[in-house]
Amino acid sequence: MKNLFKSRLSNFFKSKKSLHEEYILNNIFLLHSEILQDVLSYNRTGILPIKTLKHKATLVHKYSRRLKLITM
Repeated sequence: MKNLFKSRLSNFFKSKKSLHEEYILNNIFLLHSEILQDVLSYNRTGILPIKTLKHKATLVHKYSRRLKLITM
């Protein structure tokens, strides 16, 4: 219970900009791990989901550009 209150309190004092940066970074890392899982599943199944890989790669590129603009 104290940890939950402490995390909420620490988020209260953070700016919207820093919270947004963390959110974008988390999404980028999540997409990277999903891309790796898709590629590694190719070894097991023999089917490479190209459309989803392209979509995830464009999202990573888009989020990376946004993060770069935010940190400027």
